[in-house]
Amino acid sequence: MHIDYRRIDRVLNLIYKLEIDRINSHLPAEYKTLKEIVSSNLPSVKARDGSDIIIDREDLNVLSKVLPPEFHEKLKLPLVFVRRMDLGVGAYELVGGVVEAFTVLRVMGENVSIDKVSLPLRIYKPHMFKLKMTIPSCVIISFGEVGSSSAEDEVKL
Repeated sequence: MHIDYRRIDRVLNLIYKLEIDRINSHLPAEYKTLKEIVSSNLPSVKARDGSDIIIDREDLNVLSKVLPPEFHEKLKLPLVFVRRMDLGVGAYELVGGVVEAFTVLRVMGENVSIDKVSLPLRIYKPHMFKLKMTIPSCVIISFGEVGSSSAEDEVKL
């Protein structure tokens, strides 16, 4: 009897991906700019599970103060971090671009210019604690792997 280990591996990867997707159903299905959210009646974005992710106006005020006005149309919210257990206990990587990384650094008290920001931005527990204390409704933590392949979607059971 021949066992196709590659097929078993693909099926297990698909199961893993489906579990991670279920665990991450709280993640945003959409992103909005700081300017869009500030000007809306209900500051929120839709989550993958269909619920609303409500963003507190006080948190938006903090972001508006630390971020120069020319970036309010570029900052996408909420800020999503992937917990990177492969980098050690308490490591998180920001999902996003330079504007999001610049914003995180500014909220953490760093006086950095945007042209000095490098990606990927990785932070650790003390930094995440500070972010969650300062702008809790704007920060979401994801579980899984950064840059995971979607090849598992093509597996035929």
